[in-house]
This record gives sequence, structure tokens and C-alpha cells, in this order.
Amino acid sequence: MAPPTPEINFYFDLVSPFSYIAFQVLKNSTIFQSCKITYTPVSLRTILTTCGNPPPIAVKNKLTYINRHRLAWSRRLNIPMTQAVPTGFPFPTTDIQSLLALVAVSHPEKVVEIVERLYTSVWADGDSAIVTDSGRYTKVLEEVSGGDVVEGLLDGEKQTEGKTLLEANTHRAIEEGAFGLPWLACTSPAGEKEGFWGVDHLGLAAEFLGLDVGMEAERWPDAWKYRRRHKPN
Repeated sequence: MAPPTPEINFYFDLVSPFSYIAFQVLKNSTIFQSCKITYTPVSLRTILTTCGNPPPIAVKNKLTYINRHRLAWSRRLNIPMTQAVPTGFPFPTTDIQSLLALVAVSHPEKVVEIVERLYTSVWADGDSAIVTDSGRYTKVLEEVSGGDVVEGLLDGEKQTEGKTLLEANTHRAIEEGAFGLPWLACTSPAGEKEGFWGVDHLGLAAEFLGLDVGMEAERWPDAWKYRRRHKPN
């Protein structure tokens, strides 16, 4: 009998550059290929407001700091990243995140491709309009899912349902410990649960899930490598 599969519920918002980096790692790294990963759209604005966590733009020096570090992490992990901050950052994402919440329920097999295309446009190419212009993001969804599918998601009743789903996703993330993004709600093969925040904790998430970092170890944070070398017997 095969051992239980490690699981990750990945909470994300397209406005978050670090969620973009984590998304690319989870999708492309051999480390996480054995995991069952669920991609769950949430509202970063609601998470920050509910948790009393000021957005970076409201904290002196923080926006400058995270801007340097999104570039540093993208270089370290070899992930394409725009040098300039996308226009209008932090741009509104409620409408597109609500639509993605619907897709995640009705066509979960399409979520990864759609999200990758949107994330790449925003954070690799610097084109934030792709997630604020309904005509443009609708076109992406149609190209991936088909016009008939998207048409069924765009009527008024469905859009209301999408916002309700997004709100439910967001509050579930908060209940599971999220105070920022990316947030990974992990379940180990032994059934243990733990949450991890941020790109710099992906290595610890891998350790918790019992994954083999192998040859990619040098790309992970020093704290992860230290724990690996000095793990108690």
C-alpha cells in the first residue's frame, strides 16, 4: 500500500510577488512533485486588514525592502521577475481573484495554467493591466478554458458566488493561521498539520512534509540548510 501523499493548500493573490515566486517553485521544482497541491485564491487585502497587519506601502522602509528581496529571491531561484514595480501596485484584484475562485471549484484542472499566465504577465513582464482589465483577463480564461466555460462564469449570479467563495477562502486561510502571503497549509504523510508563510520558509515546509531536497539544497535559505545539517538524532 502506497504511503499517504503530502498535501499543500497554497493560498495566493495575484498582487503578491512572493506568492508568484512560491507558485513557480511549487509548480516547477522536483522537490514538490510528489505533493498534492491545491491552489486557492484569496484576498491579501482582507487578510492584512483582518489580522491588523499593515500593507508594505503603509510601513516606512518596508516597501523598499520587499522590492529588493523579491528581486533577490527571483535571482536565487532563477525565476523571471520585472525590475520595475508593476504600474498601480498594489493594484486591485478582487474581481479576478473571485473569478479564479469560481474556476478553482468548477474547473480545478485549469487553474494552474490560468494563474501561471496571469502571474507571468504581471510579475515577469510587469503588465499589471492583465489582472485589472476584465476584457484582457477574460481572454486569457477563454484561451485556456474555452468561451462557453467562461461565459457561464460571468453572469451576475456567478460573480456574486465568486466573491462569496473568495471571502470563504480568505477566512479559512486566516483560521489556519495566515497573516500574509504566500501561505502554505501543509499536511504531512503522518497527518500532522502546519502552516508556513513566505518564500523563505519553503525549505522548512519541505522538511515538515518529509520531502527530499537533494541537489536543490543550495538554493534554499541558510536556516533550512542549518536545520538539515544539525537535525537532532
